[in-house]
Amino acid sequence: MKGSCNDAVKATCLWGIIELKEKRVCSCLSQVLARRRRWELFCQRVSIRLPMARRDWIEGMKVVQLTSPEKIEVRDVPSRSEAGPGEALLQPILVGLTGTDAMRYRKGAPTKDGFRSPHVPGAEFVARVVRVGRGVDPTLVGKRVVANPLAPCLKCPWCFEGNHHLCPDMRVLGTPPVAGALQQLFAWPANLCIPLPDSVRDEEAVLLIPLSMAIHIADLTNMPLMASVAVIGCGSLGLLLIEALRKSGAGEILAVDLVAFRRDIAYRHGATLAYDPITAMDAVSRWPRRGVDIAIDVSNASEGSRAAVQIVRTGGRVVIAGIPEDNRILFNARDARHKELTVQFVRRPHDTLARAVQLLQSGSLRRIHELVTHRFPLDQVADAYRLMRGMNEDLIKVVIEMEEPAADDSEAALDPKV
Repeated sequence: MKGSCNDAVKATCLWGIIELKEKRVCSCLSQVLARRRRWELFCQRVSIRLPMARRDWIEGMKVVQLTSPEKIEVRDVPSRSEAGPGEALLQPILVGLTGTDAMRYRKGAPTKDGFRSPHVPGAEFVARVVRVGRGVDPTLVGKRVVANPLAPCLKCPWCFEGNHHLCPDMRVLGTPPVAGALQQLFAWPANLCIPLPDSVRDEEAVLLIPLSMAIHIADLTNMPLMASVAVIGCGSLGLLLIEALRKSGAGEILAVDLVAFRRDIAYRHGATLAYDPITAMDAVSRWPRRGVDIAIDVSNASEGSRAAVQIVRTGGRVVIAGIPEDNRILFNARDARHKELTVQFVRRPHDTLARAVQLLQSGSLRRIHELVTHRFPLDQVADAYRLMRGMNEDLIKVVIEMEEPAADDSEAALDPKV
């Protein structure tokens, strides 16, 4: 009996020692991981890159830089000529300007620490792969690609849950401190690049990022078959959303915009009705349910959400995807409460880029290349931004035609055999 008691005491002590060592190991591991994470965040904040050999740079590459509000320049700067491990070196062909780009042009490129200058914009683009790094399929070289501009950390709880688009440490192309696609050469993770077939035109490919956002918004509506939907704001995103809703089985699709030109374009892309906001509210008030089943705000105006709440029926659903320039959303709380509305906010697309490519390949979209209404060469990028600032009525999508690097500067540097 005494021996068994001693054995029990020894086992208890041994187990306590093991637990204590495990706790110490876990504590040390947690400290190491925390320090590593802090270092990674610091590197992202100050944009630290490991030094590269002199031969890995090309002199005189053209880069668009936003240097201060309403001041944008094309400068010649050294650019990378090598792709790092897991990266692809991309040469943009067309770069689309977004509403966010126009907002940053007017107000500057904001960061947590204030305005970042200079900043390279550009998140929507089609490019050609000129080099790949270690661990990347070499057959990707020479192909046209569209790239997801969102690079999640793959370490946070949201990434582990599969919600990569909600990653708080996301690197977003064209959002400070990450330089965008308005440069002649840049490297981006190869796993985020999707090759394009020859049947897809450059003017269509440059719209794939907003199309992926439109698909994500359509997913979040939880739309039943033949539901009535209002799309408020008929810019490029709104018009692509109408296409996505049409493919998802919507019934009545009401396009709402102040500009008659955009309402006419909305009819061509699947809208069954198109009105200005006041006429739209008056029209749906006569419907049996006195409103649409789902109202989606994709405008850049704070009044867009107010119109969505007014135009939706009792018990309906409001989806807010627009980014108001004044960062405010306005709607009548009494109307939303009395109607018992469900309100869904949207931030970024969730793994929908491949679906967008498939949808474009299917040939079922209605001539979306016509949404590119204005094209500018690289050296006239300032004119393109000024045009967007003026918001001309015939403007839908502005793209920049990028220049190939000069042969004498880049031929040897970009030769895969070198």
